[in-house]
Amino acid sequence: MERLFGRDVIVIFFFFEDVNNHPVLKEAFRQICANKLLSDMYCDMEEYIAGRIEKNTVLALLNADSPVAQLYQKAYPSLENANSLWDEFEEKYQTVHSLSFIEAKALVNWIYRAYSNMEQRKDVTAAILPSISEMFSIDTLAFADSIIYVKAKVEINMITSFTGFYKLMQDIDSPGRTVYYRGHADTDYILLPSVMRTDNWQSHERDMYNELIIECPKDFSHCTKHIDYLVHMQHYGLPTRLLDISRNPLVALFFACESNPGKRGEVIVFDVDSEKIKYPGSDTVTVLASLPLFKKELQNDFFKWAADAAVSQADFNKKAKRLLHEVKLEKPAFKDEIMKNDILDCFFVLSEKKNDRIIKQDGAFIICGLIDKDKNPINNKRYANQGKIQIFIVESKSKKEILKMLNKFSINSASLFPEISDVTGFIKGKY
Repeated sequence: MERLFGRDVIVIFFFFEDVNNHPVLKEAFRQICANKLLSDMYCDMEEYIAGRIEKNTVLALLNADSPVAQLYQKAYPSLENANSLWDEFEEKYQTVHSLSFIEAKALVNWIYRAYSNMEQRKDVTAAILPSISEMFSIDTLAFADSIIYVKAKVEINMITSFTGFYKLMQDIDSPGRTVYYRGHADTDYILLPSVMRTDNWQSHERDMYNELIIECPKDFSHCTKHIDYLVHMQHYGLPTRLLDISRNPLVALFFACESNPGKRGEVIVFDVDSEKIKYPGSDTVTVLASLPLFKKELQNDFFKWAADAAVSQADFNKKAKRLLHEVKLEKPAFKDEIMKNDILDCFFVLSEKKNDRIIKQDGAFIICGLIDKDKNPINNKRYANQGKIQIFIVESKSKKEILKMLNKFSINSASLFPEISDVTGFIKGKY
């Protein structure tokens, strides 16, 4: 028994033993916690601590032959039998290379359910922070409001009302800077463009790009630049290397609240040097928008050459001549030099007002190069105060009331998605 925060708490052994002896557990926490911490410097454990994940929901998502599903066909563990149940599970599940996200989620939830109340789950979460830091090489972690975060780099701001959000946003302004916003309805979302959120999508970026154009050529007949194609694909939901953002904080707040009512949302605030914002015709934008034309293997080569300090700028352009050739097909006058550091970065780009949705949402976008997910450069653009990145979390229980207030300002699905199918859905929802 350990004593934490003045209370006696029994802890399950496999939280504190050498985690390398439990590779399935380590992989589960990598997917649920470490990946988010490495990318966005925080992760929200609220649904595990509050016990909000329903067993039947998990079982419906798991493959019937998964050993994890067999765990869920029995009662949740208790502190008395958790060790023996875990030993039985590990005997059946020796490999972790194919552990799916839902299996990882189910395992972490199963472990947390061994504790009978939120206070014990909070205490256990606080106790495992040093282990998480060590096993995944993450800086010192802190824990508050069920959120784990990198202590020296992040400050958490909780949003519980429309008024509270307004107060937090009103002072975010500085000369020579432009502020952009983005909303996520689920704090589990990692701040990455959609094509980078699964290995399959990232591996088949070129295939998806070309297949959509082949299947729907008339829809792309107006496109003259690679960035035009990407924006149009993004508009219709194909995974791309673009992230939608807005100049309007209320638009971002809407997206943070409009779905996943049982999950916390997030409003991401970006603070950008106005001189570094790109136009759609920018040479840098053309280079990054050309990347989807190449197979994953060649993209990996571009990344390797760009990240290698021993490869000079001139040598990079010799090695990446196929990328240079693709850029010059669009821009014949392009200088024969691609800045290799640009390949590893992301840039804010103003949107051409070519569709009503961009106009209504006051939209722009971030275009990403071949970025290192564990050193996610998008996070370098987040708004910071006194040296700490500001994270803005919307409480799940506040979403409904915030949406009511946003509607009073004509921020709703009908105004932000002006296509007739979206408007009819909004009207039906009113009645």
